[in-house]
Amino acid sequence: MSEEEKKVESQTEEIPVEEVKHDKKEEKREQKEAKKELKEDKKKLELYEKQLDDLKIKVLEAQKKAEDYQAKFEVADRQADDWKNKYFQAFADMSNTRKQVERETADFKKYAKQSLIEELLPALDGFDMALKNEPKDEVIKKYLQGFVMIHSKFLSVLKDQNVEIIDPKKGDEYDPNTMQAFSTVDGEEDNKIADVFTKGYKLYDHLIRPAGVIVTKKKEEDNTIPVTDANEEAASDSSAEESKENA
Repeated sequence: MSEEEKKVESQTEEIPVEEVKHDKKEEKREQKEAKKELKEDKKKLELYEKQLDDLKIKVLEAQKKAEDYQAKFEVADRQADDWKNKYFQAFADMSNTRKQVERETADFKKYAKQSLIEELLPALDGFDMALKNEPKDEVIKKYLQGFVMIHSKFLSVLKDQNVEIIDPKKGDEYDPNTMQAFSTVDGEEDNKIADVFTKGYKLYDHLIRPAGVIVTKKKEEDNTIPVTDANEEAASDSSAEESKENA
């Protein structure tokens, strides 16, 4: 036996039996505590995994709610844009309606007296007919002066009410926008006033009645050759020669 083996054997013989038993108990106790800790760690891990799964479910639910809210926000934005457009459209319609009502009201006030002026036209025509020819009787002339004053007053009031009197004179150019031609007569030029039947009246830009006139029409020149005795003799000679040639 070598010296090393002797030393190991001597050391083994030196360890008491109680210490060996104590070491084994300690080892078992440590193993038991390790198993216990492992079991607790496993429970903790399972608990953490369960909590993690719950957290994942909550995250998914939160994402779904967020998506739902996002969709609702988008719908609300579209509805807000629609209502905004409807508001602007209604505002524009209201503004246009207000302007139209104001314009119609102004036109109504502006042309409200047109019907009254139309009622006065026969009386004004009567004045024009009465004053067209100057009478020779002195008494009638005096009466006529009063009518002239009344007629002038009528015309002055109409002008104050923005009524334009269309009173063409003989020789003036015919205007189809303010005049109506009742007939035509021969004249040296076309579209000249030959005579006036009735005056015309215009309220602002509204033509109440055109002036009734007679218009000239230029007479066409007669280009036919007049027949004379010499022409008749020349015609008879030519016809006789033609008859001889045919014979």
